This record gives sequence, structure tokens and C-alpha cells, in this order.
Amino acid sequence: RCRRQKRGSEDQAIGRSRGGLSTKIHLAVRGLGCPVRFPLTAGQKGDAPQAAALIEGLSAEVVMADAAYDADHLRQA
Repeated sequence: RCRRQKRGSEDQAIGRSRGGLSTKIHLAVRGLGCPVRFPLTAGQKGDAPQAAALIEGLSAEVVMADAAYDADHLRQA
């Protein structure tokens, strides 16, 4: 019988929810949709906390994001 290690799943960006295992994809792209950053997180992790690292150091006049990324700290950045 295999035993699951809770610690290891965090390193693999796999989360557990009522629906099972899940992963979230966060993607920063250039104007024509070319990927610039592509981090993965466990499915139960929030979207807004990932936003700062996702856009850090990128130059942009406009940032478009899903409503899940709506946070004051991101608007100020």
C-alpha cells in the first residue's frame, strides 16, 4: 500500500480539493500572446498572491487579468 506524502505535493504544484487533485496555471504573455512566464501552483492556492511575482520586472503599459487577480496591491503595482 502506498502512502501519500503531503509535503511533496506542494513542490509538484498539485493540490487537493473536493473534486480531487488540481493545478492552477498562471500565465504572463506579451501583446501577441507569446508566453513570458508560466508558473504552476496547487489548485487550492489563491490567484491574487501569485500576481506580483508574475508581473515583477516586466515592462507593460497595460495589464489585463482575470477578476481573481483583482487586488489593491496589484493595481498599485
